[in-house]
Amino acid sequence: MEVSTQIYLVWFRASARNWKWTRYCILGTADTRFPVRQNASAGRRVQSRNQPFRPADRIKNEVQVASGTFAVAYTVKNEARLLPSAIQYHLAAGASRIYLHWDGTTDGSERLISQFPSVVARDSYKPQEMSDAPQWLAQILPAYDVDFDVRKRANTYYAALQAAKEGIEWLACIDVDELVLMATNEHEIKDHIPKYLSQIPDRIDQLLLPNLEAVPTSVDTQNPFADCVYFLNRFPATEAIWRYSRALFTRIARSPAAVAWYDYFFYKLRFAGALPRKFRDPNTGKLIPAGYFIGYSTYKSIIRVKSFPQFNFVTHCAKPFLRAPRNLRTGNVLHYDLPDAAYFASKFRQREGVLHNHFYLRYRLALVALNSTDDQIQQFFDNYLALRDPARIALLKRKGILLEIDAVSELIRQFRDEASAALA
Repeated sequence: MEVSTQIYLVWFRASARNWKWTRYCILGTADTRFPVRQNASAGRRVQSRNQPFRPADRIKNEVQVASGTFAVAYTVKNEARLLPSAIQYHLAAGASRIYLHWDGTTDGSERLISQFPSVVARDSYKPQEMSDAPQWLAQILPAYDVDFDVRKRANTYYAALQAAKEGIEWLACIDVDELVLMATNEHEIKDHIPKYLSQIPDRIDQLLLPNLEAVPTSVDTQNPFADCVYFLNRFPATEAIWRYSRALFTRIARSPAAVAWYDYFFYKLRFAGALPRKFRDPNTGKLIPAGYFIGYSTYKSIIRVKSFPQFNFVTHCAKPFLRAPRNLRTGNVLHYDLPDAAYFASKFRQREGVLHNHFYLRYRLALVALNSTDDQIQQFFDNYLALRDPARIALLKRKGILLEIDAVSELIRQFRDEASAALA
């Protein structure tokens, strides 16, 4: 079916090419805008309506840049459960530095990072520290106090400046519940990321890493990175048709709930009902429709540090500012979005003040977390989010919907065993 969808893709592209509103198709997930095509408008200069074009600013390296070196930038609030393993994984995978920015953390995470000398930690940058902020960042600073993403974008920008001073070539812009994996069949995780990065052509500014969403198989887990081995595969042709047709439906329906139902029926038809995606709110009894993705459906990025100031960093990736980035799609980000019931409750409850019903599925899931008891959340998670049936798992694997990736789990388990042995 994936091959046959290419036939329809041509028609959708032709009919949607001039629809300016397709770029705003972001309903139902954290970010479902149509992804940047590889090398699309690569290097094109962009002139802002609010600011005349000026020569591209490039970071002048004060030290020799080591090929393939990379750092990770985190903005963290109450991630004690995942943070140590996420740091440990990326250091093992070859990270030279972790730039960690505390953003109102109260769970004692600070005490957990002392074992990692490669971590540089500080609080989120304050507006008064950003007198040299580029225009795109200065324009969003009025929302600094109320928008986590504003603080994250600022932290990432200044992490890139710091990485340049340290001679680091690349910066990965991800969250604590995400792990970079450059190939799904990679078996040797240690130091594998610099090996890939050192082979990237010099003309490439940014790597776009599609996310692979983790599929939990139990209600609770001690360490999601160790226990989750199943991930939703990506189907580019299917996704292209979904995005274009969804944009058309959004234009007509203008209802977040209706668009969520569109997602549900589209993927139910695409996969012949193999992946159940209809939930029921335990408090209201109302149905909650979901498509293929519970989280976001695009990618995260690794950006070449010397080019960073030329772009506008927009949470997931760099967008045009002084010019358009030259992109390459490669690798993946493993996204452990909702790995168990406890994390489900914690994630949504700490974001109570920033709910938006235009992200309809996430909005409805947040209401479940906010209005349900812990027992109700456990039951909800068990019924709808945890994939516990071995026959269903086998079916989804046969259809190519589920990928089984063991290498990451094996590495995290190895770390855990070594730590236990050291304490024995």
